Amino acid sequence: MPDIKHFLNFKQIEMSNISYHMYKGKKIMYVDYTHCKNAEEMTKVLQEVKREYESTTEMYISVADFRGTFGTSEFLKEAQKAAKEIIDSRTSKTAILGVTGIKKILLQSYNAFIKHKMVPFDTKEEAFEYLVKD
Repeated sequence: MPDIKHFLNFKQIEMSNISYHMYKGKKIMYVDYTHCKNAEEMTKVLQEVKREYESTTEMYISVADFRGTFGTSEFLKEAQKAAKEIIDSRTSKTAILGVTGIKKILLQSYNAFIKHKMVPFDTKEEAFEYLVKD
């Protein structure tokens, strides 16, 4: 039987906004913003992503899920800063979910700033397929 420390570590991982999925032999980072209600909460998730990048030296392919959230210029500035500091240089492909309305304009602005463009999709399955194609 696992000890309490093992159980607590498992719960911590379970509550994270970042998860990893193996899809067709490739490891995909999935970042969940869907529960965020404002720019502050989204920025907290972004900081978690930065810490994840800083904890390894690996290259990533990723999906950012913004379904049900609201885009803000405040969050865009934070995302551009994080991209410049670490994320863009360590990401080979990124898909994004939930880009509608004002978020389309914000995505265009973000993509103008970074090397590896975020490509919008309607479903997680479409996003995963894009990410695993060479």
